[in-house]
Amino acid sequence: MEANKPRAVTRFAPAPTGSLHIGGARTALFNYLWARRNDGVFRLRFEDTDRTRSSEQNETAILDDLKWLGIEPDGQILRQTDRLRRHSAALAELISRGSVYPCFCPAAETAGEKRVFHAHRCRDLSQEERARRISEGEPHSFRFKVERGREFTFTDRLRGELTAKENSIDDFTVARSDGSVTYLLAAVVDDHDTEVSCVIRGEEHLPNAPKQDMLYDSMGWEKPAWVHIPMILDSERHKLSKRSGATSVGEYRDRGWAPRALVSYLATLSWSAAPADRLVPLEELAAMFDLDAVARFSPVHDEGRMAHFGKLYMAGLSDEYLLGECRGVLDKYAGGRADETDKTLLVRETRAACSTVPELVRSVGNELSFGNEASGETAPAWTREFTERLASIPESEWRSDSISGAIKSFASEKGLKGREIFHPVRVFSTGNSRGAPIGIILSCIGKEETLARFSRLA
Repeated sequence: MEANKPRAVTRFAPAPTGSLHIGGARTALFNYLWARRNDGVFRLRFEDTDRTRSSEQNETAILDDLKWLGIEPDGQILRQTDRLRRHSAALAELISRGSVYPCFCPAAETAGEKRVFHAHRCRDLSQEERARRISEGEPHSFRFKVERGREFTFTDRLRGELTAKENSIDDFTVARSDGSVTYLLAAVVDDHDTEVSCVIRGEEHLPNAPKQDMLYDSMGWEKPAWVHIPMILDSERHKLSKRSGATSVGEYRDRGWAPRALVSYLATLSWSAAPADRLVPLEELAAMFDLDAVARFSPVHDEGRMAHFGKLYMAGLSDEYLLGECRGVLDKYAGGRADETDKTLLVRETRAACSTVPELVRSVGNELSFGNEASGETAPAWTREFTERLASIPESEWRSDSISGAIKSFASEKGLKGREIFHPVRVFSTGNSRGAPIGIILSCIGKEETLARFSRLA
């Protein structure tokens, strides 16, 4: 670490109410990279105060997904529900400082974090009346006493100095009538106690920053740097959601995506300097990561572009490994006796369009199984004669070079151009109009199956 350079402490604080999705994974990644870039600490905190929706199962799934991506936290994992007493102590300190006041307004007016502008008559109640109503057991929340008639300025590292207009921030709720504190206060207390120096989170939290600034000031605590990264959009440029096709990290893992490919893709979402022409290890990403190079515009989650990184991963895998992964589907044909070189060539030809190993296995299977594009096609007059020519190839010589040679020789004899023979041969032997070189495919499905397909359709 450079001399006199402050250590960065970042955190990722998901609510364990669902799966880890692309947006959360990108936020976790940026926090992790910034901590590693500055020889700092990356913390994980579960904001699990919503007991009706939070679950240990979701916690475990999020931890597993982060570990799979290589994003592992430092130190103890925190849970807000383990810190309720500390939150209550912080609330008591705010009360003693006169920074908050009890609000006896009906619950409908103070529900959740909903901003409700009204006179807040409770703010101006006398101490005597407040004490009386509390002693009588009247339900009440606590609101932060926002200074009236002033603008509130705070600094976001990506956006510079921002100002909340005069009177645009209502007296906000810091504790509910059941005594539990809200997210606004709990996050401030937890971040302070764990020495978080840089809060990197989604831009949907921007409205919270001036309020949390006020809480830091009221408690006399040093504020962290605020960094609100742009939200990820769907193809229609709407906020990415499960309804609009957002996919969880766990689902990508189940579909066979490589973590290196997914991490390299996530890094490009708003970080302009992230390499797009190769897969980059986390350690190298961390060494080059720069918050100042994070763009303010919202990126679009594009699985087509994401597939590019999957293909980079596939390109780095050996033929031997991929042939082994495809062995099961290859052995369904020709009794597994097809030429090994042709099997390798088929895998090599097919993988260029694939982003994951399971996709490759499916694609190889599709190349060899019989498709449905042959319907409506009329067999050429020479089909029977061509079938006999293939049948004359000895079983021991049933390889792509022999098959391709036989096709070209037959075409030459009949005066047929390339497409005039290769298209019908492909259609009537595979049921598809396109694919890997037909000699390789026929070699892999075997002589017996090839002749059976021609006989059936001729």
